[in-house]
Amino acid sequence: KQWYQRRVREINRLTPLFPIVYTTADWHPADHISFHSNVKKGLHATVEEECPGCETALFQTVVVEGPPKLRQTLWPDHCIQGTEGAEFHPELNVEGGVRINKGMTRTVDSYSGFWDNGDTTHTPLYGHLIREGVTDVVAVGIATDYCVGFTALDAARHGLRTYVVEDAIRGVAPDTSKAMIERCKAGGVTLVKEGDLPEIINSTTDLVEMFDVITRAKNHFSELSK
Repeated sequence: KQWYQRRVREINRLTPLFPIVYTTADWHPADHISFHSNVKKGLHATVEEECPGCETALFQTVVVEGPPKLRQTLWPDHCIQGTEGAEFHPELNVEGGVRINKGMTRTVDSYSGFWDNGDTTHTPLYGHLIREGVTDVVAVGIATDYCVGFTALDAARHGLRTYVVEDAIRGVAPDTSKAMIERCKAGGVTLVKEGDLPEIINSTTDLVEMFDVITRAKNHFSELSK
């Protein structure tokens, strides 16, 4: 079977282990800045650093003028609002989960489930986690080098104990996936295997440590609300 079918089965095995499941999904407008087709049509201005005047290509990284001015990988059209391509795989068990849409602003991409790529706007995810008293986040899915990695990094940045399940993720490319794994480790994210999860989930958290985590998280949320 295709690799994505294996990932779906793996994730379906994991979700029953957790009391709360959040799904993050791109929900792009048709004129989104991440689409190569839109840049090619001139809907978004770019600054070509390496090859001035060259025609842009799929999967090329350019600098968009913005605002905000950011580096942007150019992708095929994907996850357009209201289309079948924006829905989850039909075999993925997301019943009862909370869906968090991202990437809805036409001028900035959003790999993370928490923030857009310019750290200018945030999704409702962090607020949901705080209200539910969540202290630990386990990230799975695709793609390792983009959405999974940046979501995990932001979770750790907000003071949550964060894990990425190595055998339940998949990257776009080996080199960028390897780089993101190293970046996650440096950012305080723990890489685990599926077999490690029962012990992690069932372990007792020290109350002092739990209080510290919740306090730091609430402080972050207060800053976001300003």
